[in-house]
Amino acid sequence: MKEFFDTLRRKREEKGITLQELHRRTRLPLAFLEAIENGEMEQIPRGYEKIYLRRYAREVGLDPDEVTRDYDLITGQLVVPPEEETAPGDALPPPAGTTGASPTPRGKRASLAERWKQQLEKLDLDRWYKVFWAGFATLILAVVGFFTYQQYQFEKGNRIEIREITISEMINELQKQDSLLTPQLSGNTILRSPGPSRLVVALKAIQRTWVREIRDYQDTTEYILPAGIQRRIEARDQVKLMLGRADGVEIWLNNRKLEPLGTANQVVLSLILSPQGILEKRLKTVPPKPEPAQDTVTIRQEFQLRRVDGRRDTLQIQ
Repeated sequence: MKEFFDTLRRKREEKGITLQELHRRTRLPLAFLEAIENGEMEQIPRGYEKIYLRRYAREVGLDPDEVTRDYDLITGQLVVPPEEETAPGDALPPPAGTTGASPTPRGKRASLAERWKQQLEKLDLDRWYKVFWAGFATLILAVVGFFTYQQYQFEKGNRIEIREITISEMINELQKQDSLLTPQLSGNTILRSPGPSRLVVALKAIQRTWVREIRDYQDTTEYILPAGIQRRIEARDQVKLMLGRADGVEIWLNNRKLEPLGTANQVVLSLILSPQGILEKRLKTVPPKPEPAQDTVTIRQEFQLRRVDGRRDTLQIQ
């Protein structure tokens, strides 16, 4: 038996094929290839001995059928059943419908199990593994692509348009709003700081004005200041104001009245007051919105009324 496996190894060496190259060609583990050459077939999983042996023989240039037959002979697995001896006169006639067909000897008739086993040995399992995993990966990519496309279509159909607005637009919109969301002061108020106050700011509304105040960098208050209402703010370091109308509020800083901040078409983006005076003053002019054009129906109605009035004047003159 040892000579059989030595013959396999010598054939591989004659071909100049290393075990590493044979491993790459057959896709068999090196441990199984070494077991074949050493005659240690018990280390190969049961039922795969002939399959691996055929792959080995095919790659080194031997006939896989002859190698497996010799392996069966030396291991005692090949048993040739004796042929049945029949006398010439006792031979059975051929079945009806056949023309001189001789019966096949029973010893040469291969069983169905052996045929399936031979077909499995001829299959290239590595190739089928690659085909299977390639098809599986393609299916996964197709499913992921389908759901990604559906998500894109959903977001495209339900996309919300977001428009950025400037601070001046925000102030203008809040100024136009009634006191539904922004509280409206109903009387004169005094806001005192918990610590010692070095800064006193007094506000008096001339026009209805939206106000946002930031006291000492952290306290933020937003409200509508109606005309005639006053508010007194006491702080330690500074008071920052934002006003919807630059001409809507009169301001006193430590009992000193400040000059008018701007005109009616201006908003105060930032007014920072400190004990030293005005640290920052930023205004923005808001362009007036164009009046909406009259629709065609309204213009036509006005034109018809003018024609009727013209006819009436003509009749009166006559």
